[in-house]
Amino acid sequence: MKRLFWLLILPALLSVAPAMARDYSQMYPPETLQRVSEVYGKNIRDALYGEIKRQLLPAELRSLGRVDLQQPWDQTRDPFEFSANASTGVVLFPALSVKFLDDLAIANAWFERKGCNKEAILDYAAALDFSDHYLPSLLRALQVPDKAYELDPYVDDVSQKVLKSAIAFILLHELGHIHHNHVRYRGFDPAKARLEEAQADQFALNVLRRMRLPPLGMAFWFTALSMRDPLVEGSPSQTHPLTAARMQAIADALREHPEDFIEPDNRGRWNADTIRGLAGEFDVLADNLRAPDLRRLVKLRGAKATPKLIASACESEQHRQDWMDTFESLFR
Repeated sequence: MKRLFWLLILPALLSVAPAMARDYSQMYPPETLQRVSEVYGKNIRDALYGEIKRQLLPAELRSLGRVDLQQPWDQTRDPFEFSANASTGVVLFPALSVKFLDDLAIANAWFERKGCNKEAILDYAAALDFSDHYLPSLLRALQVPDKAYELDPYVDDVSQKVLKSAIAFILLHELGHIHHNHVRYRGFDPAKARLEEAQADQFALNVLRRMRLPPLGMAFWFTALSMRDPLVEGSPSQTHPLTAARMQAIADALREHPEDFIEPDNRGRWNADTIRGLAGEFDVLADNLRAPDLRRLVKLRGAKATPKLIASACESEQHRQDWMDTFESLFR
């Protein structure tokens, strides 16, 4: 993934106050979240106690035995809210977060297929925290058909692969927190948080190697998460802080014996260069996280991202011109 922001960084524009906290309970109807909790919930539980469990070592199995997997449909505080607490064993997978992750996978595949501007997906993620505008759910905001996966086999195939690998990584990451006894604490210690996130990532990658499963969905998920969680002062959410070092460690792990991440069924379609290409996406994300001006521009774009701008993503020239007009208007 190339650097996503083509606009010139202008120092006079880089001071942006975060918007007021958003009410995410209106993002999806309750009946949608109930269905996600029931249907996806079973699949997630089957993945954890089926395919993942079969690859765990004895000590890791003991950690899994402490897990209390909870998938509430009515917890709507944050669409990025996956978490674990070693003191209670609770691994939290709210239906809202699962649905949002699925929508991200579908939007990403649809935009690839249609040649739309993927920056709009990330603008939406930034706007969740930095815009004062009302935002509909992701697919509605981006004008992606509600059941896009039924309209195009490519979208169905790619989005399913991304969703499966992302859920596996997140489940394993949270299990890593349980395994390493990362007990929640009051206050925020950046050094402690960085260490814990790196340990949980390494745990997840080790098991994914045994599963022969590449973390396909994680580069885009982390990129979306980086729109709001850059581990800087004023960040809206720092429970799972992203850092350049964390992303670089994942890239390096993918490059080390890349063939370990290729499922037998995918040999021929996937090779070591494919995995190295995936590692390159994490390299770029690490570079972006190292760039403070780029991080500040994320806030600016999020604050200025209107529903109209986001909806025009598949009209490439109009989308670009609308953004240029938005930035130029700041000088009038």
